[in-house]
Order: sequence, then C-alpha cells, then structure tokens
Amino acid sequence: VNPSRLPVVVGGLLDVDCSEDVIKQLIQVVRGQFSTDELVAEVEKRNRLKLLLPWLENRGSEEPATHNALAKIYIDANNNPERFLRENRFYDSRVIGKYTEKRDPHLSCLAYERGQCDEDLIRNSLFKSEARYLVKRKDETLWAQVLQEDNPYRRQLIDQTALSETNDPEEISVAVKSFMAADLPNELIELLEKIVLDNTVFSDHRNLQNLLILTAIKADTTRVMEYITKLENFDAPEIAQIAIRQPAVRGGVRRVLIENIRNLDRAYEFAEKCNEPALASAQLEEGFVKEAIDSFIKANDPSCYVDVVRGR
Repeated sequence: VNPSRLPVVVGGLLDVDCSEDVIKQLIQVVRGQFSTDELVAEVEKRNRLKLLLPWLENRGSEEPATHNALAKIYIDANNNPERFLRENRFYDSRVIGKYTEKRDPHLSCLAYERGQCDEDLIRNSLFKSEARYLVKRKDETLWAQVLQEDNPYRRQLIDQTALSETNDPEEISVAVKSFMAADLPNELIELLEKIVLDNTVFSDHRNLQNLLILTAIKADTTRVMEYITKLENFDAPEIAQIAIRQPAVRGGVRRVLIENIRNLDRAYEFAEKCNEPALASAQLEEGFVKEAIDSFIKANDPSCYVDVVRGR
C-alpha cells in the first residue's frame, strides 16, 4: 500500500465491513508518511474512531492530531476525559473545545480555558465556567469585551461572577477595575457585596470597604446607611467628607459615623475637617465635656449650651 493512500484504503475497507483486526494490522505494518488527520477523519466519519485507540496510544507522538483523536475517544467513552484535558499538553484546545460544545459544555470550557481560546469561550453558554475563567484570566481587555453594552450575555456573566471564591488579590483588583472602567456602578456594588459582605478573606479589606460605600453614595444612596452600619474597617472621616456633600445621605451618614461607630478619635478627625456639631453631642454623651466644648466651638454651634453647663 502506498503510505500516503492509507487513509483512503482504510475508509474503503470499513465500507466493505472488513475485519477490524485486519485494518489494525494494516495500519501497524505500513511504513512511510501518511496524514494522521486524514486517517482519523476517514475512520471518524464512519463512527469507528475507537478502533484506532491501540495504535494511537502506542505511537508516542506529540503530534496534535494523535492527541485530538485520543481526546475524542476518551470523551465519547467517558474514560476520565477531564483528567486527560487537564494534563495532556499536545491536543488542540480549539478543536476539542468545538468537539465537546454540544456533547459536554463543561469539558468544552475546560479545553478552551487550557488553550486561552478567549473568543470561543465567550460565545459558549456555560456562564458560571466562563465567569470563573474571566476572573482567573486577569485580563482587563477581555473583561472590557464581555462587559460591553452590546453583549447579550453580559447580565448572565455578571450574575455568575463569584469573586468570593478567589484568594488572589490580583484577580479581585482586575475585576473591580474592569467594572469601574465599564461604568457599571450598580453592578460593581453587587460585585463588592459578594466580596465584602459574604465573609471572604477580603471582607476586612479597607480599600474595598471604602469603594463599596463610595460607589453606593454615587449610584444607590439607599444602601449607604446599611454599609456604614455593617462595615468596620473603612476610612470614616474621608467617607464623611464625601457623604456630607450628598443631600440624600448627609444627615444619616454623619450621625452613624459618630454615634454607631463610637470611635471618637476617628470622629474627632472628621470634625476637624468639616466642623460637625454631631461629634460634640456624641462626646458630651460619652462624658468628654472639655472635648465636647472644643467641638461645639469649632462647629460654631451654641445650641446645646444648657447640656454643656450641666456636664451632661
């Protein structure tokens, strides 16, 4: 047999129901160059790919066509395909990803992720796997692409973006920056809530707490009071300086910062910046009369002079 003709010959033998043992022996004895891709195609289109398994496993070749065929056989036989796709270095990720899209979307995502086939993975409809891939990929350009307004699957991907699963600060940083760059403040709030409020390793991260409150001040003032009450590691004076410029949150934020937190050192720093009379009232209630008088003077507020005289 002319070696280059082997794929066609094997296809013809299969068409006439030749014994698989004869075909296997023929493949083993042929010496010379022939296309593995063509041989696999001839056998595959006749749904007989498995007959090549012994030959493929014994080849010791790094050729992608060999390992693509092995991947297909293991996938169809459910012979630990996930391990093969994770550990094998030689198959073509795009070929196998496409092959498994309808057979097993999870394996498809695994193959695409291994080869960083971004475009193929994005159009896959397994949103949870895609969202995890985006987080691990740490690519702001890729994030920008999926967060575009014209992406019909943007909402589904955002819903599945679970940063609470990661311990990598860079993954958090890239995702947060990408949401900010896409000008999605409400979606950013949802993202930060999953990190800060869901008891993750980043729950006490000062900058993330600050960002959550500041984003709420900008985009959803109804949540500000809840965050200020729940969180304990944000920069209260800096937050207050911004909050008091927002009429919708001004009064409530100022009082919570001073009365609920009960950190008079932080509150004093706040009063120094904005002459806040509520600090003086809090100091007076805590028994710091001298400090309260100083704060009332700084705030130019004599309204509570009776309470000051009583030392209340």
